[in-house]
Amino acid sequence: MRKLAPLLLSCLILVSSYAQIDKQLKMATWKIGKEKIIYENKITRLEGENKWGATNVGYERYEQIISEIEKDAEREMWTPEKKAETLETYKESASGGRVSLYIMRLTIDGANTDMFTVIIRDSTDKNEIYRKELKSSVPETPSTSTGNYWWNYSTVHIPNAMKGKIFIYVIDKLGRDNAKFKFEINI
Repeated sequence: MRKLAPLLLSCLILVSSYAQIDKQLKMATWKIGKEKIIYENKITRLEGENKWGATNVGYERYEQIISEIEKDAEREMWTPEKKAETLETYKESASGGRVSLYIMRLTIDGANTDMFTVIIRDSTDKNEIYRKELKSSVPETPSTSTGNYWWNYSTVHIPNAMKGKIFIYVIDKLGRDNAKFKFEINI
């Protein structure tokens, strides 16, 4: 049970973060070479077009995550034990921050997160810091706000602290000619 607690806690926090998706993250009209401010961090799209849907990323620094946890703990009147356990879980799993991935695709399979890999590289763009092949998550159904597109959202916790410029790559296994998306962030 002790080993399961951090996993369950992370799942609960992930579910609560769905309501907190930054509006800019959901915008499909993000062109190559353009900057956006998402979760208070400046991100530049360097490669990969939003042709048939969207592939967008956001980034939250570790300090932002901790601030969010502190606010949740206060608002929801967490026990000191729950707060301490949650903070420790994030210290171990997300001291490098959190990358958010928002995708929209025309098919349910295309929007399933198991079709995506997130790669973080250092400021030289040569050394890989972290790689995560996402697990399956059934997409949300199309709605009036997403048109005919299925959509999905996922977060990737980066376990090691980072500073300076990083590059985030999103690989779409079904993307064919538009399979690699590249973003730059200065932390």
